[in-house]
Amino acid sequence: MRIMEFIKLGRSFLLTGLFLFSLFSSFSWAGVTANESRMPNFVADVGNDFFVQTSEVTIKLEKSTPRSTSLPVETAQGTVWSSQDPEVYEDLEDPFAGNEKGIPILTDPLEGYNRWMFGVNETIYDNVLEPVVRGYRDTVHENLRIGIKNIFSNAMAPIKLVSSLIQLDFEKFGRVILRTLINTTFGIGGIADVAGEEYKIDDVNEDFDQAMGYHGIPTGPYIVLPLFGPSTARNIVGRAADSFMSPTFYFAPSTAASVGIATEENVNDASFIVDDKKQLEDSALDEYESVRDFYHQYRHGLVKK
Repeated sequence: MRIMEFIKLGRSFLLTGLFLFSLFSSFSWAGVTANESRMPNFVADVGNDFFVQTSEVTIKLEKSTPRSTSLPVETAQGTVWSSQDPEVYEDLEDPFAGNEKGIPILTDPLEGYNRWMFGVNETIYDNVLEPVVRGYRDTVHENLRIGIKNIFSNAMAPIKLVSSLIQLDFEKFGRVILRTLINTTFGIGGIADVAGEEYKIDDVNEDFDQAMGYHGIPTGPYIVLPLFGPSTARNIVGRAADSFMSPTFYFAPSTAASVGIATEENVNDASFIVDDKKQLEDSALDEYESVRDFYHQYRHGLVKK
């Protein structure tokens, strides 16, 4: 590989990793204010309950989170103190974990390292990624960003299809096929979510990590990856498998192009949530524990669906 191409590839890979961290370590399940013009009715509406769907995270965006005195809240990691009212806290947890009962404890034997890496990732996010995402959001109109999000969601059909089949979930398997056919044809390559808006066929959020969890493979210890953020031993394997099933792995003309496509997807998704990161950071007594707990509840909830 030529030297210049290697340099460009390195930069693209770094930006991709930075964004992935933002999804997991910056309270990706935060809120967003959608105040720009709306898309036609065949594109997903943006409002108080807008969901951002990616191959890794479904983000419920909530508004107007009230603040109150600190109160104890039971979580998957034990009792923590939250500055939010219990009712609001439950609203934030429900999309990720549903019923908390039965959630296994997530072991964190590498907490010392994890906290250090969490801080490093946060510093990189604040100084590098956030300015890039904000510039992108201010430059690219919301309607176009929603269309781009729909395209990438449609392109991830192979991952969703294989994961559903491994879990013998034929209902989701059929939904993936129908959505892909409808959105690829009538949705102009997936730009418009015709299947969801016109035919009420809900999207499917499945990956190889969920398939392994369905068959009883434990998560393993919690690990904060450099740049990529929160993960577990099982999730690392799942991400690797998903990357091999991604269309960009097979059809991108070069590795640099593949990384560039992934970077665009990640930055585009981050543009919907960047405004509320600081607010949610301020509401957490221990941001590291909060991110770990929400991540564990979210992944466990996906497996149980």
